[in-house]
Amino acid sequence: MPTVLELYEKLKPKLGEAEARSLLEFIETSVEQRAATKADLQRTESVLREEMHATAASLREEMHKIRAELIKWSFAFWIGNIAVLSGIMFALFGRGR
Repeated sequence: MPTVLELYEKLKPKLGEAEARSLLEFIETSVEQRAATKADLQRTESVLREEMHATAASLREEMHKIRAELIKWSFAFWIGNIAVLSGIMFALFGRGR
């Protein structure tokens, strides 16, 4: 891969000294901007990771709340079923006496 100086020496006879220098400065600026863009991407990535961890934590908390609600309603359902079955059994066996 040619260095900047080698490129300058090759472009200078064809483009002229000022134009070759301007072209190489433009290329260097473009490369520097891409490097800055990579840093921006890394910052964005870290922010997104933090948001994902926060979202996962809130989802876990919500799942624990839902689980507690399900246990509560399951308990109420089974108590209700036992009460109804007890009433049916009392009605059936109570009449037989």
